[in-house]
Amino acid sequence: MLPVIKIEDLYYSYDNKNLAINNLSLEIYEKEWVCILGHNGSGKSTLSKLIIGLLVPLKGSIDVNGKILSEETVYDIRKEVGIVFQNPDNQFVGTTVLDDIVFGMENQQIEREEMKRRVKIFINKVKMNDFLLSEPHMLSGGQKQRVAIAGALALNSQILIFDESTSMLDPQGRENITSLIKELKTDGDKTIISITHDINEAMLADRVILMKEGKVVSSGKPDEILQDEPLLKDCGLDVPFTVKLSQKLKAYNLLDKLYVKQEDLVNSLWVLNSKK
Repeated sequence: MLPVIKIEDLYYSYDNKNLAINNLSLEIYEKEWVCILGHNGSGKSTLSKLIIGLLVPLKGSIDVNGKILSEETVYDIRKEVGIVFQNPDNQFVGTTVLDDIVFGMENQQIEREEMKRRVKIFINKVKMNDFLLSEPHMLSGGQKQRVAIAGALALNSQILIFDESTSMLDPQGRENITSLIKELKTDGDKTIISITHDINEAMLADRVILMKEGKVVSSGKPDEILQDEPLLKDCGLDVPFTVKLSQKLKAYNLLDKLYVKQEDLVNSLWVLNSKK
């Protein structure tokens, strides 16, 4: 399978002294949900901005669907890659939800009837039908994220990046947005990249890429990466609750009384948590 994003030997620095991205290479494949996981300062949000051309690397290459990112290709690549930032207020340009959703389509000179069709489809998708004429700044954090997602979907982007898009939300808001991402994954026609330090969000992805100090330190299935306690602690990340619980039960010799192996218990709890 060919990658839709291929990054090779990428470097970036904000101050020309310290490297925020340090010799990073990775591949992301069509229709997979990849979670790029890392502590604050690991370089994961910097990477998202490099992919869409908001930042220019010191060296290295970014290939999106066969196009090498450059001044000549950046606008074509942005048609293929939509992004939802941590703070959606930074993305709003319209006076109403409707204005904001159609803004990007107008820039792409999409026909009016097609714009109407897409607005109807994607405002339903994010369950914001009753807010089309609302002012974006009057919405809750979760509602703002839904509008930002609708705007990205309306541009028909095949690759969606969620850059810490749940980090400023309350637990219910996080659950709503995560459920929406799961629904987009189930639909099966998008490649999804979620950038986060939320272990619970990472558990739901097809693959986890773990970053530290601007480098990829590990990549694999969530149940492989997120049960590696020494690796997570080395990257400044917490251990999933399922692993913590099994460790507590083992410490109090309760696993023997339950007639269950620690590995089997962790796997069972993992499956239950991923089905939420």
